[in-house]
Amino acid sequence: MHSVLGSTTQRQVAFVGPLGVGKTTAVRAISDVPVVSTEVIRSSVAVGPKRAAEKPTTTVGIDYGEWVTPDGTRVGVLGTPGQLRFASARSSVVARRASIVLWGFGDRPETVEEMAEWLTRIGDETVWARTIVALTRREAREDEAMPNLGDFRARLAPFRPDMPLLEADPRDRDQVVRVVLTALDLNDDAKESA
Repeated sequence: MHSVLGSTTQRQVAFVGPLGVGKTTAVRAISDVPVVSTEVIRSSVAVGPKRAAEKPTTTVGIDYGEWVTPDGTRVGVLGTPGQLRFASARSSVVARRASIVLWGFGDRPETVEEMAEWLTRIGDETVWARTIVALTRREAREDEAMPNLGDFRARLAPFRPDMPLLEADPRDRDQVVRVVLTALDLNDDAKESA
């Protein structure tokens, strides 16, 4: 019988972003193994009336799954808490040199500024060099309030002019795979230029 201590993965991708954007869902969508989840019932839901739009659970630690790339690389996929009070869990993952996917609500005008706030929150240019942005809820609809991708690109440019910006549904495995592969490729490029 063999024992394994530590991670058996060669790479890591961390999902960061606001509460309810779909980070845990994306981990579950891509993972080839049962996900270790740190989701709990939100205290406001447990003690008060439930609002229809309120997410009943929240991640309080690091959700963990694993995915094997088409070339056989084992990737640890980490979902982080969206609440600001759990920043220490996020910072421990970002510090590991993982590739970062910043998930954002693509249908909300305030998300343009929110993505900039999240980039400032998670680090500096060394972190931004390995970060991509994935926007959810961008399905075709007529909504003048929904920001266009140019709005996001303009706001992200001061952080990194060529920061990848993708549209993706965290429930769709193929779309999450595309996001993760983009993040891994970006981190490879950052290592080569360092």
